[in-house]
Amino acid sequence: MKQTEIEHATGLSREVLRKWELRYQFPRPRRGARGQRLYDAKDLPKLQLLRRLTALGLLPGKLMPLSLTELQSLLDSTCDASDPRALDDAVQQLLACLAPDSVPGAVRDYLAGLIDSEGLAQFVELRLPLFNQAVGDAWAAGRLGVHAEHHYSHAVQWVVQSRLPGRQPTNFQQRILLTTPPGELHGLGLLAVHAALTLQGADCFNMGTQTPASDVVQAVKDWDITLLAISASVAVRPELARSYVMALRRALPRRCRIWVGGRGFLSLKASPVAGVKVFQTTAQAVHAWKKMTIGS
Repeated sequence: MKQTEIEHATGLSREVLRKWELRYQFPRPRRGARGQRLYDAKDLPKLQLLRRLTALGLLPGKLMPLSLTELQSLLDSTCDASDPRALDDAVQQLLACLAPDSVPGAVRDYLAGLIDSEGLAQFVELRLPLFNQAVGDAWAAGRLGVHAEHHYSHAVQWVVQSRLPGRQPTNFQQRILLTTPPGELHGLGLLAVHAALTLQGADCFNMGTQTPASDVVQAVKDWDITLLAISASVAVRPELARSYVMALRRALPRRCRIWVGGRGFLSLKASPVAGVKVFQTTAQAVHAWKKMTIGS
């Protein structure tokens, strides 16, 4: 695999890959005719597990000697984000940046540092869901004020959007429209999907939050949209989320797929709407998009 291919497949930056190569002798690429690094595809599963575990705060030096089975078992035992004991150091540091005695702007600097060191793909896929959950839980428990929650939201949006590449889609046959239902003010889930798909070369149009169904239908027609992605948190009642997507499915042409995600759409897993696909994670949506566009 070429270096760009291994970067896209793992979410690891070339700086991290080379640091691991020098420090831990893994991965160990060979050199092509022009001196370029060529990676063994057999190393891909281990690199993907290493990326996820290091994103949870585990040290790479302690992970390198472990087998694939040991790494997967460690991931399974570490990833229960509902258990406060599983919150990694990064989450604790984020909450400290939002504490009443913190320096204004500290959270923006902290988030920017993480993205610059680990890469935007890893941040939106692994860190952002944990961060969103932790900040929401802290606000609900009274440990953070609403102003801190809003400050966090604005900081994430500013940092992520400032690091998104310019519009250079690699597949012009698929256009993605992103939005949330009316009443959904939270846009971080939408931002995560937008960033992750853009990094994969998707042609994305983000309409922001609270878009009426009639406006979505018009945008799909005007912009020749082939995929509509909708995000909804628990702030949207399940029956409203369901009626929104049902209205859109009836009004939109069949060639326009509808994908939904977020806790506001969990009820659709148990009682599906025909022609609407539900995703639980950003990574699942990205995988489906890549699979969908392979032959287009």
